[in-house]
Amino acid sequence: MNRREFLQGMAAVAALHTIPFVAQAAKLLPWSIGFDGVEEDLPPLAMRVQGQLPAECAGRLYRNGPARYQRGGRRYEHWFDPDGMVQAFDLSPQGVSHRGRFVKTAKLAQENKEGRFLFRGAGTNFEDQLPQRNNEDGNVANINIQPLAGELVALWEAGSAHRIDPQTLETKGVMTFSDELKGVPFSAHPHLDERGDMWNIGSVPFGAKPMLVLYHLSAQGKLLNSRLHHLDFAGYMHDFVLTPRYLIALNSSAVLGEGSSFVGRIHWEASRASQLLIFDRNDLSLAATVEVPPTFVFHFGNGWEEGDTLNFTACEYADSSIVTDGMRRYARQESGPYHNDPELVRYTVSLRSLAARKERLGLAMEFPSYDSRKPFEAQALLGAAGQDKSEANLASAVVRVDPQSGERDSFDYGEGVIVEEPLYVPGAEGGYALHSYLDYAKARSGIAVLRSADLASGPVMTAEMDRVLPLGFHGCFLRS
Repeated sequence: MNRREFLQGMAAVAALHTIPFVAQAAKLLPWSIGFDGVEEDLPPLAMRVQGQLPAECAGRLYRNGPARYQRGGRRYEHWFDPDGMVQAFDLSPQGVSHRGRFVKTAKLAQENKEGRFLFRGAGTNFEDQLPQRNNEDGNVANINIQPLAGELVALWEAGSAHRIDPQTLETKGVMTFSDELKGVPFSAHPHLDERGDMWNIGSVPFGAKPMLVLYHLSAQGKLLNSRLHHLDFAGYMHDFVLTPRYLIALNSSAVLGEGSSFVGRIHWEASRASQLLIFDRNDLSLAATVEVPPTFVFHFGNGWEEGDTLNFTACEYADSSIVTDGMRRYARQESGPYHNDPELVRYTVSLRSLAARKERLGLAMEFPSYDSRKPFEAQALLGAAGQDKSEANLASAVVRVDPQSGERDSFDYGEGVIVEEPLYVPGAEGGYALHSYLDYAKARSGIAVLRSADLASGPVMTAEMDRVLPLGFHGCFLRS
């Protein structure tokens, strides 16, 4: 069945189920194929290679993201909702290949058995949905995948991490750090320190007393410390910053209140100051709270210290419309507007005066990454840019920017290509930028390698396939 036949069939289903996305999808917005989704695991497929793979980039690129959008005539209506699929790209001098496998969560297993969606999503409700007994009933494990203790962990932001076999992509079960923390949110953006220890947060924004859980794990995955903190208000949290002495979380002005779904409960409070919560890494105690003007951030760059001054970068939005409106429009394959463009900013926080200063760097950018070998040094960032020029407000360019000097370099693929998160791969002459992409004009997915110090010259290698992968979020690269 081709795409047009599928949409015509879904239009008939809509008459029975009142699925509002169909009328817009029938317009065949060209970029919307990135949100069609897949329904089965994807077997190995050799990709067409152009150029030469640098020796340092031989290994495996893992990606994670929402993949199963529809089932039994129903469709999820928010980008956060579909079940997660791990994508693996094998890169070697002999060639490049791809395969994909769903994270076999308890939710997915139960819905596979019943043949329908059973539980509501973060932004979707169904008339006959079952009540969620705990976080795991809604865990779709669809945001990130990172290495830990010789395995991979597929991460969501409101439930447990899932253990993944790096070779087979088989799901090996839920990771439990202790009986007390079973099922407690372990967020999707852990950070590593100079020793390789992993730090993370878990937001629990519900109830009369919203809470934040802090985690410190050894490089072997052993829980070294954890601590629960009550918050002044239930601001949406997605990522955080790690510095040599502190963990900094943003309690944003997108506040959880009343609503019929998680996303429906997010309300932008333009008159409420956001909070930088600064925790001491030694004992996870709250060292300071610094108020900043209302802001919304999905992703931060790295953090560094200069005496009693903390520095970090963030991809900042003017409000939370990206999550409450834009990500819904994407999943429903509707025309925009989608969101305010994210702007790269640099924060400087004085621990003496407990005041923060923000410098706007004048660059629309998301998905920042950096050299993880030196996480606490001021350094250039890689990112996905060009949102402000794209018809879908999705990135079309790879950018490298130095937050200190403002120096930047970029390569723009132009309209028709959506760039996903670029990762820094150490190597000769400044290393490399490795990323996946969707060429929706040609209905192909691919990966590209560029010289990090010379992005403007374009890719030194690309690999493409006639397989359209759902647009995802985050991943990692493991060298052979």
